[in-house]
Amino acid sequence: MDAAIACMDKTITGLPVYYETVFRSPGQHERRLGFWVDRIGKADYVKGPLSRLRVLGQYAVVAVESGDGEIITRGKGVHKVCRGDALLLMPSEPAAYGPRRKWSTRWIVWNGPAARQAADAMELERRSPVISGGAEAVRGTFDRLAGLMALEDVAGALERQAVVLNMLSAIARPRGAETACAPAGPDWEALLFYIRGHLNARLTPAGMASFCHMSAPHFRRMFRRHTGRSPMEFVMAERIARAKSLLIRGMPIKHSAQAVGFADRFYFMRVFRKIAGQTAGQFVASNRGSKQKLRRS
Repeated sequence: MDAAIACMDKTITGLPVYYETVFRSPGQHERRLGFWVDRIGKADYVKGPLSRLRVLGQYAVVAVESGDGEIITRGKGVHKVCRGDALLLMPSEPAAYGPRRKWSTRWIVWNGPAARQAADAMELERRSPVISGGAEAVRGTFDRLAGLMALEDVAGALERQAVVLNMLSAIARPRGAETACAPAGPDWEALLFYIRGHLNARLTPAGMASFCHMSAPHFRRMFRRHTGRSPMEFVMAERIARAKSLLIRGMPIKHSAQAVGFADRFYFMRVFRKIAGQTAGQFVASNRGSKQKLRRS
C-alpha cells in the first residue's frame, strides 16, 4: 500500500507519525452514493523495521496470505498477525505493520460518508485491528472488485459498495478471543512455490530446512510426511517434469538440462531415464511422432 506520505507530525511510542495525502478522486456516481473504493492491490514484503506510524485517512483491510508478523496502533497496542488473518485499518488511527520474516498480502481501501456510517453502525472502531481468519473474506471481495474497478457507471459504483459492505458484515461478526499464532509447522505452499521457481539453482535439504526454520533431520521427516517423497526426490521429479515441458517445446536436451539445474548433461540423462522410464532422446522422438500423427489426421 505505497502512497505519498506528508511530513512528520509528532511521535507516538517512539515512532514518527505520517499522514497520507494522495487519494483517488471519486467519480460523480460515487460522490452521490457517498461511498467509493479508492484502490485494491497485492504485494510481497520482507522484514524491515517498523519505522513510522501512518494515518491512512481511509478505511482498509489487508489480508495476510502467507507469513506472520505484527501490527502496532496508537490506541490498541501491539498485536500478533498470523497467516490467514486480516488487518482492519481505521482512517484516523496511526498504525504500522509488517512481517516477522516475509509475507504476502492483498488489500482493499475505501472511503466516503456512507463508509463512515457503515463503520459506526458496525462499531468497527471498537474492534481489534486483527480479524482472525479474515483473509478468506478479503480475498473473495478482492477478486470480485478486480472486475469492477474500471466500471464508471452507477451500477458499477453500487456493486463495489455492496461487495465491500458484504465483506464488512462477514468480518464484523463476533469471533473467539484473539490467540497467538499457532506453531502449526512450515508454510508448505510457500516452500513448494519457492522450489518450483528455483529449479535451476542449488537446492539442498539444509537450505530448504532453513527456509522453513527447522532442523534438517526434522525437516526431512516432515517433508516426506507432507509429500510422500524425500526433499531431493521431490526436487528431481520437479526438475524432470519441467525439462519435459521444455523438450516438448523444442528446446535441445543440453539446454533443457541446464535450465533445470543440471550442469552435467550425462547425469541429467541418467536421472531422466530413472524418473521418466525412458531416455530424453526417446521422449523427444515419441513426442515428435505424436505430433506428426496429429498433423496427418
